[in-house]
Amino acid sequence: MKLKFSADQEFQLRAIKNVVDLFDGIGEYHVKFSLGSEIVPNLPENEDLDDDFLLDNLQIVQEDFNDEMDARDTPTMKIDLTNSLEKEKGLMLEGVSNDYHEYPTFSIEMETGTGKTYVYLRTIFELNEKYGFTKFVIVVPSVAIFQGVKKSWDITKDHFKTIYGNSYAALRTYDSNRIQEVKSFATARNIEVLLVTLASFNTISNNIYKSTDKLPGELLPIEYIQKTRPIVILDEPQNMDSQISRNAIRTLKPLFSLRYSATHKNTPNLVYRLTPVEAFRRNLVKKIQVVGVEQRELGGKTPISLKKISGSGKNAKATVVTYTDKGGYQKVEEVQLKTGDNLFLKTNLEEHKGFEVENIGLASGEEFLSFTNGTTLTMQGGDGISKPDIFRFQIRETILQHIEHQRKMMKYGVKVLSLFFVDKVANYIGDGTSEGIIKKIFNEEFKILRDQLDLFKDKSPEEVQASYFASYKKTPKGGTEQTYFVDDVASNEVQRKAEKEQFELIMKNKEALLSFNSGNSVSFIFAHSALREGWDNPNVFQICTLNQTLSSSRKRQEIGRGLRLAVNQQGERLFDDQVNILTVVANESYESFANSLQSEYIEEEGSAPIKPSPKRGEAAIRQDNYFNSDDFRDFWDRLTYKSEYKIYVDSKKLVEEIKEKFKDKKNNTFPVPKVIISKGNFVMTTFTFKILSFEDDNSVQLSIIKEDTRGNKNKLGQGLFDESLYFSEGDDLEKKLKEPKLRGFIINSIETNKSNPDIEFKNGFKVSKFKTETYTVSDNKDINARETQSGMERFPVFNILDKLEASTKLTKETCFEILKSVPSEELEKLFKNPEGFTNKLIEITKNALAIHVANNIIFNASNEKIENDIDELFPEKIKYVQTEIIETPLNGMYNQTQKDSDIEEGFVTYKLEADKNVELFFKFPTKYKIPFPKIIGNYNPDWGIIRKQNDGLKIQLVRETKGASDIEKLRFVSEINKVKVAQKHFDAFGLDYKVIKGDESNWYTPVKEDAQHDKLF
Repeated sequence: MKLKFSADQEFQLRAIKNVVDLFDGIGEYHVKFSLGSEIVPNLPENEDLDDDFLLDNLQIVQEDFNDEMDARDTPTMKIDLTNSLEKEKGLMLEGVSNDYHEYPTFSIEMETGTGKTYVYLRTIFELNEKYGFTKFVIVVPSVAIFQGVKKSWDITKDHFKTIYGNSYAALRTYDSNRIQEVKSFATARNIEVLLVTLASFNTISNNIYKSTDKLPGELLPIEYIQKTRPIVILDEPQNMDSQISRNAIRTLKPLFSLRYSATHKNTPNLVYRLTPVEAFRRNLVKKIQVVGVEQRELGGKTPISLKKISGSGKNAKATVVTYTDKGGYQKVEEVQLKTGDNLFLKTNLEEHKGFEVENIGLASGEEFLSFTNGTTLTMQGGDGISKPDIFRFQIRETILQHIEHQRKMMKYGVKVLSLFFVDKVANYIGDGTSEGIIKKIFNEEFKILRDQLDLFKDKSPEEVQASYFASYKKTPKGGTEQTYFVDDVASNEVQRKAEKEQFELIMKNKEALLSFNSGNSVSFIFAHSALREGWDNPNVFQICTLNQTLSSSRKRQEIGRGLRLAVNQQGERLFDDQVNILTVVANESYESFANSLQSEYIEEEGSAPIKPSPKRGEAAIRQDNYFNSDDFRDFWDRLTYKSEYKIYVDSKKLVEEIKEKFKDKKNNTFPVPKVIISKGNFVMTTFTFKILSFEDDNSVQLSIIKEDTRGNKNKLGQGLFDESLYFSEGDDLEKKLKEPKLRGFIINSIETNKSNPDIEFKNGFKVSKFKTETYTVSDNKDINARETQSGMERFPVFNILDKLEASTKLTKETCFEILKSVPSEELEKLFKNPEGFTNKLIEITKNALAIHVANNIIFNASNEKIENDIDELFPEKIKYVQTEIIETPLNGMYNQTQKDSDIEEGFVTYKLEADKNVELFFKFPTKYKIPFPKIIGNYNPDWGIIRKQNDGLKIQLVRETKGASDIEKLRFVSEINKVKVAQKHFDAFGLDYKVIKGDESNWYTPVKEDAQHDKLF
């Protein structure tokens, strides 16, 4: 099979044109220019490209591109105009030269799978045809990309000949063993392209900086390249952005550089942009659907995830989220670790024995935490624990998806491929005596499922699978020769050579994998690091991530291996939506994968904005006529006394209450290990914000356009005569526009009194008057999920009674009675999931015990006071968030009062401030806590109120606004328990306490009067 290429794809031609037009006007004479010496440069040594000339052309290119994007109505593609030409400048590689070099650099942003390599190779021909440039150096960060570019050159040569005639063009793949080729590169008068890895010239020890007999004469190999004044093309420049890398690239003495990537960290002098959203929207890449496979309620396996890395050097710390065992009860907590720490000592979980911290990786974007037992955690997820159960469900799901899609593709003449990323090479190849767990599972599942597809019926598992793992042989001292596999990024010359050999094999087989007639039955490909970059295949339709997605191989990079549009048996690209669907089978939930992938897609727009401090107005002023009044001081004095309580537990009654709870099958069923498989289409939605005007009342007129990768597009708020949208500080766009994807878009501030007026939302998103901004989010709708049981192996059971006793402080006898009361059908689950069973039993027992305590606790007044400073609790001034305050000048302790809900706002505005009989009120400071039993939790009431009755008598009231006056109808059992106990506490001091909705007319009626009324009626 021979792949065919289209010469007239508009988006590719535009990317090429934008680069070529940067040099429009430099003149044809450069084509004929020749030095008297043998070296042929791009420009004479004494001539440079003028900065002002380049800037003028750059701005023309950017403006023209933006005009086209406006005409297309695709504002997300627009480019910010460059005000001054950005140049790469600085010293060359230390030890090679102390010279300073500077050159302009231009950025081209193209989504993975849209033909980035094709574009820059064709740009080489265009620059030669128009300006006579002949010397180009392509710099890549890895062997993988090196081999990928080499393959692209080989398969596009004939295609480019049909466009540009038979003008000779040579690609020289740099090899230090053939270093004499740099002279041929420098002296040839045709198009010469030198392909090099960064590692071949980023240290002084590289051969390129040494004299050699293979290259006689005065010049070093590097000097031949320098004297050509090469145009340097950087493929994935974000991976070559260290100071040493930049110094090394300057050592090539580029005339200028072109930077190509989908995931730039920086985009100096951006000349073209093709965003992922636009690529999906225009059907330039496959659509993505995600099948998430996650384990839940799994006994004996405790998940761990890395949350953050902080500090530096010896003070580096890693924060992980995992289960901890505190007094026999497990809960999820954050645990901080440093090098040498033992996780078991922090969590007290048997499963964490052997988890001793070996290393903490600090590099930005590449943070990791490794343990001495071989487990590695990264910010991208994974719990570091092998999961054969998950492997099996993922592999089965991938084979099923493969079979289903291959059936559909037969009529198109498309051979379907599936790609598996394994977590460790050993998990596939085994230990030499037995095959690895992944290969074993694949073989078993394929045999079960192969009869569902005619293509596979007579095939063995070995015929349909292939693996690509870089390996090398080494003889240990005093031992025999052994084979070693590269389980990570190659770190030395031996490993790099192994990678190179493996890539050459992969590239050689690329077309054969696409054909039904090549005698190659391989449809399932297994790889570790080998296929994460540099290689892709248009007919990869399933990608299964059995690995932890390391930062050096992120989700977006992995799925990029299958984003290209499919080809048929004639090598022709297909553009049918029903064909081009990439399914990712991930080892996490759909939502988790989609959210992570979406964040990587939008990351290229720059760092996430810093969350703004909530806008604060003038400080709330304490009204001292209330604060110093005898009425308030007397009330507060009564509120500061502690109560004494006695807890009575009737063990028999408690056991009976727990038995009743077991009847609630919905909430109190014991967990069994299960796997949840969720499936959904990955869709990205973009909101484009533009400020139309600022109004005199400090509101803002906004245009908000919503579009997604399915091609849907609409202007939010249209319908009522297309009136514009006006917003004020505090407005919530999610509620106002009924758009759930805009959650968190609450206007924090509208700033008009500055040179570039703007609005800022509470989530940190900011829109200025003179710049359109976009916000992108993934769509988690239309997710189908199914549940299936995990493996039914039985785990050893530990002493449950000890854990239950330690967690609840109940006697062992009572704990035994509770365990005996578990229904027999539920008790069987203990052996399948001892951890999950015990945690659920503790949860049910503690919930029942809390209710029992709340109903039976007895309070008495004491003479001991709660220690606090009244001036600290009620300072003269308090700064509240401006959008969360209510004006309370009439009766409030402060002229402004903080609200926590709409219920509180209504209560304060229409009851406390509007009632002429209210003498004063205050909100209890958050530091004021009434000590209750631990199982209930300390309590902070809502409102303290002094009100004058009709008979002139002043009463002291404590009110809790809950939106419901019936305590039993409160949302959470913990809330019910707390207010029941609070009622008994305040009763002990004769204080009137009541839970209210906040809108009732009799909110102030004393509890005793309510009781008399209820008795009467």
